[in-house]
Amino acid sequence: MTKNYNTAGEQNPFLTGYETPFGAIPYDRITLAHYIPAAKEGIRREEEAIDAICNSKEPATFANTIAAFDRAGLMLGDVIGAFNAVANACSNDEILAIEEEIQQLYTVHRNNITLNEKLFDKIKEVYNGDKSGLDTAQLRLLEQTYDSFVRNGANLQGADRDTYRQLTERLTILGIKFQENSIKDTDGYTLHTSDGADIAGLPADVIEAARNTAKENGKEGWLFTLHRPSYLPFITFCRNRELRRQMYMAYSTIGAKGNEFDNREIVKETVNCRLGLARLLGYNTYSDYVLAERMAQNTDAVFSMLGKLTWSFLPVARKDMEEIKVCARNDQGDDFDFQPWDFAYYSEKLKESKYNLTDEMIRPYFELNQAIYGAFYLATRLYGITFKQNHEIPLFNPDAKVWEVYDYDGTFLALLYCDFYARKGKHAGAWMDSIKPQYKDEDGTDHRPHITLSTNYRKPMPGKPTLLNHDEFNTLMHEFGHCLHGILSNVTYPSQCSPNVLWDFVEMPSQIMENFATEEEYLKHFAFHHETGNNIPADTLQKIQQARTFNAGYQCIRQVGLGLIDQAWHNISQPFEGDVLEYEHQVTAALRVMQPIEGTGITPQFGHIMSGGYAAGYYSYKWAEMLDADAFARFKEEGIMNMKTAQSFRDNILAKGDSEHPMELYLRFRGHKPQIEPLLERDGIKTICPHL
Repeated sequence: MTKNYNTAGEQNPFLTGYETPFGAIPYDRITLAHYIPAAKEGIRREEEAIDAICNSKEPATFANTIAAFDRAGLMLGDVIGAFNAVANACSNDEILAIEEEIQQLYTVHRNNITLNEKLFDKIKEVYNGDKSGLDTAQLRLLEQTYDSFVRNGANLQGADRDTYRQLTERLTILGIKFQENSIKDTDGYTLHTSDGADIAGLPADVIEAARNTAKENGKEGWLFTLHRPSYLPFITFCRNRELRRQMYMAYSTIGAKGNEFDNREIVKETVNCRLGLARLLGYNTYSDYVLAERMAQNTDAVFSMLGKLTWSFLPVARKDMEEIKVCARNDQGDDFDFQPWDFAYYSEKLKESKYNLTDEMIRPYFELNQAIYGAFYLATRLYGITFKQNHEIPLFNPDAKVWEVYDYDGTFLALLYCDFYARKGKHAGAWMDSIKPQYKDEDGTDHRPHITLSTNYRKPMPGKPTLLNHDEFNTLMHEFGHCLHGILSNVTYPSQCSPNVLWDFVEMPSQIMENFATEEEYLKHFAFHHETGNNIPADTLQKIQQARTFNAGYQCIRQVGLGLIDQAWHNISQPFEGDVLEYEHQVTAALRVMQPIEGTGITPQFGHIMSGGYAAGYYSYKWAEMLDADAFARFKEEGIMNMKTAQSFRDNILAKGDSEHPMELYLRFRGHKPQIEPLLERDGIKTICPHL
């Protein structure tokens, strides 16, 4: 009999049935007190299902062992997915404490599963048995289930098992603490001014937002924060160089200020624990361990790609930087001492002078609601799917909205939750996540996914619009691409649903959407001036297209540098005891186009690799760029709105999830292995490494 957990005299909504449209999470009835009891019950139910697998007297088969195990944790997954949406949207000390407890419970639980000898024996029985009746997806699930157990310690014995538990549980705590420190160090800094001269150069909407932030904090004047909607325009447009320096230093020392939120010791312990884990499992480095199940397969392939990109892009990056410095000297004099806090400011000035293009010329044509319509319009044109906003489904945050998504034949496909605005406590950046996965029951019943799309756009004043620059629109398109991957998933087994694919393939379906963001054939359908209704002018669009290659060299080398930092941390073969920032600067010295400032660095705030799942895998952004540029070349060849091409992309990439190896899926769509030339051509690179 299912145990009911009662909180404040009420039954836990996770355990009583939702009775909401499409089984949506009843956020209006769930309190923070419900999550830990529900997670514990989810763990109990999964343990019960695993016990049934282990104690079955029947011979182990794919159906009664592999498929049954794959579906065993669905309730726990729903609880964690529902909680993550809340925690990511607006965290606080209470939520952080709940997150830490749930993650610790989950880590212990997963260790209990992968170190369960009876369960692994059952899996091995199927793995070593007759596979002739299994289809491609079943074979892949069997192989990945077996490999996952091996990679998570199933073959360890004795004291090694205890060490594995200790390392994984410690890494969970370290990841949570790293993220908590990053959020609190970001939230803890503000720049306040009441002098109008200090805000000269800033766009009007940025000034208005800063005034409102000041009022909310009981201050006169203007208040700026390190959150991207405030920080990026400040560092880009503020004429006051000293204030740019202050903001830059505050931002570039997140997690490294020597205060209670300093992440440097956490970084060292994290990479050393990962090294210990890799060694325990038979790998020389953590990168070797991670890449064994990536498309790249090994560090040689990663460093080869990064090296080729460096060869082609570094000369261009240095030329980009010299142009920006010349622009600065023309403005300030030949003896001007160019510093990193000058880069964004003079880069913007150079772009304006080269292309006569500013963000303020672009923003009126990308009002947020119209941009959302534009994303939905593209999905309709390509895949025939439609979106209907639902005003009744409970939300995880008051600012969020939710849409029902339907296929061309009226079949329900998904719920899409969107949370666009920055706020205190919200995780930085932009992301797609899944509250519920897509999968099918044995009888064919298709459980459709519930997807979230989150960004950190500036929330407007009442009655005012949110206007996006082109980079922000690109971000929307990128995350919407991830969402389409999830929405259009059509697999049988939960662990194979989109976007649960190999890590260096997961960015391709998102990055391909960014290619549409400069195509006139697409933009003409929605990029209207929010006041006049006029189409975006042809000359403005042409400037956007021309500016696409602006700073392409610098941007590529920056990404290569991040990839190298990631690989450097995870290719150590001895425990690291040095200086975190000094090591980072040594790693990127050969790529340097600006001298780093002492005390600044990426690593102490590099959440992607320290707490976000990209450890030893950050190269995948550039890897996926190669894939998306090559894949979009087919759309360009056959027509960017060609529904036949889009259907092929849906059938072979988006719908398949991880039911087949991604290279097989890519070959089926593209007809050949990915080529790097379309990426170089898109970025305006003419000098190609002869070994590419």
